[in-house]
Order: sequence, then C-alpha cells, then structure tokens
Amino acid sequence: MSEYRIVCVNRLHTSAEHCHVTDIGTTTVQGSRRWSAVEVRAAINTGDRFYTVSPTTGETATVEAYDCVCSLKTIRSGSDAIADNNLAAMPDCGRRQSRASRGEA
Repeated sequence: MSEYRIVCVNRLHTSAEHCHVTDIGTTTVQGSRRWSAVEVRAAINTGDRFYTVSPTTGETATVEAYDCVCSLKTIRSGSDAIADNNLAAMPDCGRRQSRASRGEA
C-alpha cells in the first residue's frame, strides 16, 4: 500500500455549479506524477491512499472514489471542517493530461 500527496488538480466544469476532478498531480519521495481520476480510483481499490494537506493547519483529508449523481465516476476529498485541504481548493495542474485520460495505455 502506497500513499500519495495530491498537490494539484484539473477539473471539468459541466456547468457553473457542477464540476468533476479529471486529473491530479501527486508528489512522493520518489518524485511527482500525473494521474487520471480513473487511475486514482483503481489505486484506491487496491489499497493505496491519496490525500491533501491544509496549508494553514497541516491537517490531511483522504480522497475517496465518488459516483456522482450525474453518473460520472470520479473522486472527491473526504468531508471535514477544513476548507483549504479539499480537492476544490487545490491549484490547477495545467493542461498536460495523464496518459489514461487521453485514452492511452
């Protein structure tokens, strides 16, 4: 089981109030990596942990697989009372996508 700290996210905005995480960027002692939401869900299902860290409190929030009411399978941060450790508060990763989100193996 591995742990990955999420440092950035890319989102798909389907409306003004509705968006989904499509890709994330992580950093570990081994280096950084870009992951699609599909890859994150698969890794979580095998026991890996993804998390964010609040820059103001240092508190972590675990990321979990999420099946949106619109039927998209994505990820979200677990609920807590700290707003700045949620995926919604993470900076954008930029335009580069993971291989899986581009449909590559």
